[in-house]
Amino acid sequence: MRIAVFGDIHGHWISFRDTVLRLHGEAPLDLVLQVGDAQPIRNELDSAYMPVPERYRALGEYALIQDPWPVPTLFIGGNHEPWNVLEALPEGGYLQPNLEYLGRSGLRTFGPLRIAGLSGVHSPRAIDNPRQRWPFPPAQARDASYYRREDLKRLARLAPLDVLLLHEWPPQMEDARKLDWPRHWERVGSEPLGQLVSTLKPRFVFCGHMHCPAQVQVGPSTLVALDDFGSRPDQAVAVLEGCPLALRP
Repeated sequence: MRIAVFGDIHGHWISFRDTVLRLHGEAPLDLVLQVGDAQPIRNELDSAYMPVPERYRALGEYALIQDPWPVPTLFIGGNHEPWNVLEALPEGGYLQPNLEYLGRSGLRTFGPLRIAGLSGVHSPRAIDNPRQRWPFPPAQARDASYYRREDLKRLARLAPLDVLLLHEWPPQMEDARKLDWPRHWERVGSEPLGQLVSTLKPRFVFCGHMHCPAQVQVGPSTLVALDDFGSRPDQAVAVLEGCPLALRP
């Protein structure tokens, strides 16, 4: 088994595909995973549903992808996504052959592996509120970017897991703190995600969001934070391979 895991893509779909193809050419990839903020934007309408200031909205490269997606890929939603696209598939589904969204909270089996993911980020004001159902106006897109407690409860029942995909960091990443982290990062991580990781004890946890590479071992779980793919691609990709799976040095 050989799996590539990517950090935030932020619309760099052509570079994403090219890197997948390069890794696949070096040695065949069985699966690709991605931790959110992929931004599969098809057109201007989709961009209106991405909760960022208007000056930061861009179409990105997803609409430019013409060839079939090359390797089976699972991804979750981050906080900067076209939520009209993703909320049309709350339980997950295929955007195109080989490219599958895991939904708000989803589990997929791939051969012997159990892979789960949680879309969105934490908001104390939203976590216990009902989620607005699609369709909704663009003004409601930010609310769609938050996970709910029901999503966490659903995932908490899915143990055992081999891989857990999160967008936001769990607080266990605090143990990976480095001196060069920004000073305003007083304490990192979302407590609900920390509880989820402690409950599930997956073999691997991958996350993005903070655009900072880090790794820590917590009990049986290896937690890996991946960088921003558009800015630092070499630090935004991890490879799992072997049997049992292990991180490639």
